[in-house]
Amino acid sequence: MLLLSSCTKIGNYAERKADAAAYGNIRGAQLSGMGESDPFTIDDEEHERIRELLAADKDRTDVEKLSLSETLAIAMVNSRDYQYRKETLFLLALSLSEIQKDFNWNYAASADASTGYETFKDGTAETFGDQGIDSTLAASVGRTLASGARVSLSFTQNYINLLSDPDSSGSNNGLSFNIVQPLLNGFGPLVTMEPLKQAERDMVYAVRDFKRYQQDFVIDISSEYYSTLSARDQLFNERRNYESSIANREQTESYAKAGRIADFQAAQARQSELNAADSWSVALASYEQALDDFRYTLGLPIDLKVEPNPAELELLASKGLVELDITLEEALTSAVSNRLDLINLRQQVEDSERQVEIARRNFLPNLDVDYNISKSFESESGEDVEQDLAVRLNLPFDWTEKRNDYRKAQISLDREVRSLEQDTDGVRLEVRDLWRKLGRNRSVYNNRLLSVKLSERQVENTKLLLQQGKALTRDVLDAEEALLSSRNQATEALVDYTINRLRFWNAIERFEIDPKGMWYEQVESEEAVAAP
Repeated sequence: MLLLSSCTKIGNYAERKADAAAYGNIRGAQLSGMGESDPFTIDDEEHERIRELLAADKDRTDVEKLSLSETLAIAMVNSRDYQYRKETLFLLALSLSEIQKDFNWNYAASADASTGYETFKDGTAETFGDQGIDSTLAASVGRTLASGARVSLSFTQNYINLLSDPDSSGSNNGLSFNIVQPLLNGFGPLVTMEPLKQAERDMVYAVRDFKRYQQDFVIDISSEYYSTLSARDQLFNERRNYESSIANREQTESYAKAGRIADFQAAQARQSELNAADSWSVALASYEQALDDFRYTLGLPIDLKVEPNPAELELLASKGLVELDITLEEALTSAVSNRLDLINLRQQVEDSERQVEIARRNFLPNLDVDYNISKSFESESGEDVEQDLAVRLNLPFDWTEKRNDYRKAQISLDREVRSLEQDTDGVRLEVRDLWRKLGRNRSVYNNRLLSVKLSERQVENTKLLLQQGKALTRDVLDAEEALLSSRNQATEALVDYTINRLRFWNAIERFEIDPKGMWYEQVESEEAVAAP
């Protein structure tokens, strides 16, 4: 029990130290890569709290409606994919701490003890311990310096025939210092510190990539949230259309019985009612599927009674289309200059340039200076001090691996440059495409709003004309179909414009989120505008 308790305490201590190292590396990379640090944790306490909170509502008969901010907060702590990405970043930060260790002072200590026994020809034998116990204690500290020098200091204590014959037992100890300094190949921080430098830069790249992932994640969740509301709105429109088709069919049948219209027009109204019922059924299934997808994306039980709050769509409609405060040329400039992924690519080109220079220096011969000084205590001559100085030159005549590494580094640099050019063009293409989509969404939305008003008028007019015998049932049905289509298209255009606007801000790196996932649109001339 004591051993198990000790293991538990050691495990808790190790967890705290590992978390401190990883979170420290993440904060450092955030400051280095983005100029500020964002809260980051893989702790799942809030995840469990939200799960319990929502699971407690499973027996409710009514449905709990989630606002957009609540949905984003749940997604940030409950999404399985999001948690996996956070853990991936955390593990990379842990790996960085192992590389950092190699460039700090490294301490080591060891101890060993041994004994033996001998069996004689006459069949007798010694027992363990008769020959005494030999033991060794050792401790050392070492470090690699920026110049490439490898420095170490060690102490050794030996005990001979311990616990046996006092006359033959003894001990000695020694202290030694060693330094090996490369003068050509391997000299200087460019080569020596490269593993640490590259690992720290990779950490910065990972932090920027995670920031981009966060922003894409929030937009995707917002898109699914509004798409689910759009499906609900379409269901509402289909139900309203179905109810209208019932009233229209009843009125048409009464006109047919009175001989005011032909019987085939009453049959058309009946067929229209059946089609409206089918459309309503399809819309209901689509909405239920959208709800299942919505809960699944949030990592919630599929049968949990939660859904997006319809008031969010009403709020979105009341605000209308939020206009952009930037020109296309300004947007393109912002995207190329500020996109975190492009910054990563530009710095990765620098990494490749550095690798080419390191590979070029690798052609130098190995010329090292090795200095060692040791002091022995308890020796026969008193306290001896020995010093050794050596210069070692190694001339490599087989350059096969080195020349290949050099060419590989050159090719890798060329590839990185082409990748930067391609991705820069891709970002420009993305911004231009989103700009066109926003223009198209804006036009469609405004036209559909006008079309809704015209269609409502058209429905009223055709119904009056039908009563007067100046219109056919088909005219009323066509007007109602046009009204239904205009309403659905208006909602879709509003949602598409909103999401494409978020993607546009994200494409030019002017999209920000708070720790709970709520998004903000950055307006250069004004303060940030919070999402509805």
